[in-house]
Amino acid sequence: MGMAKLNIWISGIDDPCSVDKRTWYVTIYDCDGNVLQWCGKKYVVLPAKCGHLEVEVPPGCYYLKAVWSFWIVKPGFVYHANHFTDAAIVQACCDQTTCVKLFNPSAHRCGYIYVQAIQDLVKQKAINPRTAKQAEEAINAVLEQIPKPKKEFELGHLDEIKRLVQEKSKKRKE
Repeated sequence: MGMAKLNIWISGIDDPCSVDKRTWYVTIYDCDGNVLQWCGKKYVVLPAKCGHLEVEVPPGCYYLKAVWSFWIVKPGFVYHANHFTDAAIVQACCDQTTCVKLFNPSAHRCGYIYVQAIQDLVKQKAINPRTAKQAEEAINAVLEQIPKPKKEFELGHLDEIKRLVQEKSKKRKE
């Protein structure tokens, strides 16, 4: 029984089939949400040059994320990142290599999804509608200033999902 190997790739912005050329920093978490620590090594902000990192880990299930830059605010504790990938969950098996691709979404998609979450929280009466409206207006103002995703799949499917959910809900009522 041996170590597992992860081949981690990071996509270009809004382009799932490409590989980003910059150096990213990958962190590997265990299933309890803690940074993986094994045999004296912490698997935190590992450099992924040219969007790729190959790393050996003990067999197990892991949660992965990456950032493209950070700086130390308080040595050893806090960092601020200007961009995050989506997360991935991976099962790493003994003596096997597992490939993982982390998607690098556009800031536009992140803002759009956040606005949707705010609207849902208002419907659930979990947040104040006036505060939600202020947040939505601010986020939408920012979204108007940044480019929309290059590829339609990143946001295009959200309207389709909404339509299908509404149809399903309507059928349940009938």
